[in-house]
Amino acid sequence: MVYKSAIVAGALFVIAAAAGPASAITVGPHSKAPIADESLAQPVQYGYCRRERLVCADRWGWRTPGFYRCLARRGCN
Repeated sequence: MVYKSAIVAGALFVIAAAAGPASAITVGPHSKAPIADESLAQPVQYGYCRRERLVCADRWGWRTPGFYRCLARRGCN
């Protein structure tokens, strides 16, 4: 009898936790991050700039002034 009561209590606890307001499933409008118009942040071009960094490093060496000029010419500075 105690065993059955424990199972029922556990099941009710799980149902109450799933239906509660702190549930992981939310429905409704979600907040959006504000977008800055004039910031210093630039969009990242992962695939393109990664390849260009390797090309510039082969040509000029890593972290040399020529390397940084090469990246700037390609828009990856």
